[in-house]
Amino acid sequence: MPVVTPDVHLPSDAPVTPLSQYIAGHTCADRARLMQQVAVTVSDYHNVQRVIHGDLKMINVVVNADGDAELLKTAATVSITSEPATPTHPEERLPMTTATDVYAFAWLVFQTFTDIDSQALVRDPKVMRMIASGAKPNRPGPDSLPTQRGLNEEIWAMLLRCWEISPAARPSITEVVKVFDPSAPPSA
Repeated sequence: MPVVTPDVHLPSDAPVTPLSQYIAGHTCADRARLMQQVAVTVSDYHNVQRVIHGDLKMINVVVNADGDAELLKTAATVSITSEPATPTHPEERLPMTTATDVYAFAWLVFQTFTDIDSQALVRDPKVMRMIASGAKPNRPGPDSLPTQRGLNEEIWAMLLRCWEISPAARPSITEVVKVFDPSAPPSA
């Protein structure tokens, strides 16, 4: 079961590993299960705690000693009931919403399956222009490493929906959880 960590600062003796290091050292890790655990945590944020994470990315996910993914809360986390958060940095132009969390989650999933360094993408102006225009990455081939790691058709179709340029066209996190866990309860 995923754990919602109350603070970005963990005790120094906490037995956790950053997700990027964990999957690099555990090449056979069930990446779909790890992403399902993060999705369930985000669903808890949105539907129970009524907050937006606001900073879903690889560095904010750790794996505990039991091999379970934990999502770290950050200073970017805001209440859903408040006005949409307006970013303080000019490069962060869009307000944070549950739809922006879903969009960011899809990039986290893509990065987890492909090992693509998101920082390298951010530094590439051509890639950033493509993303800003609504372009989506190409689906890894059927014999590719991401596919062998579990990036199946259902997950890929969900990623494409999460990357829709219109926030209203994106699925809820509850719908995303269903892709990873078909036994999850239906949307409320």
